[in-house]
Amino acid sequence: MSMDFSKKEDREGYLQAKLDDLLDGINASYGQSLLDELMVRLETTIDDFNKEVDDLMDVLKKSSDEKEELMQKIKSGDINNSDEPPSETNVSEEKDLSEWEKRLEGKS
Repeated sequence: MSMDFSKKEDREGYLQAKLDDLLDGINASYGQSLLDELMVRLETTIDDFNKEVDDLMDVLKKSSDEKEELMQKIKSGDINNSDEPPSETNVSEEKDLSEWEKRLEGKS
């Protein structure tokens, strides 16, 4: 079967066949490696996200517990709500930024 390169259809068919062969070779050589790397990066991203959400939930729970304790003290009359200075834990939590927050601060 000879190719007649004077015809447009034959030239396009030849180029398409060669391109398909080239892409098949690239896919066979690098396709799985690229897919594996993508999966590793996705897993890392998901793990980081889950850790940050867990940390956030812990901070929210701690804050909620502190507020509940303060409300109980106010209701029982142990302290006045104007006499209570801001808690030191809230100040230190604002200073301790997560890695994600530090990256955001750097980009701003």
